[in-house]
Amino acid sequence: MGIIGHKKIARKFTAPASHKLTLLAWQELSGFTCRSLTHDPSMVEHISHRIAVMYLGKIMELADRNALFDEPLHPYTEALISAVPVPHPAVERQRQRTILHGEVPSPANPPSGCVFHTRCPITQEICSAEEPVFRQARPSHWVACHLVE
Repeated sequence: MGIIGHKKIARKFTAPASHKLTLLAWQELSGFTCRSLTHDPSMVEHISHRIAVMYLGKIMELADRNALFDEPLHPYTEALISAVPVPHPAVERQRQRTILHGEVPSPANPPSGCVFHTRCPITQEICSAEEPVFRQARPSHWVACHLVE
């Protein structure tokens, strides 16, 4: 399982590309399982089968790799994925990025309700009043957001 968190909160683990390739080969040959914590969605996409996205220590979304990258449900996940550069210049120029505004709140004093509401581009009144329930929104796809159907 890969875990994506905000870079100011998560510890940064930097491994050379050759180590990542070794992990991939080991996974294929032996069924090796590992957990990694990173703020780099492009890396976790390649080494993980199941991914949890965290913000201020709370899991915002949990899904299989393809479901998460093909249809992110939480606004924070959308923002993280949209920040990954696309290697095709024409596609990169035309795609929409989700830019988050404001500062990351202190984990020692998190905001009320949804911990992401202070930076969320679609926040509504309920988001600051109530913490969202972490629930299954699609088969094998869980999310903590009041606004996801």
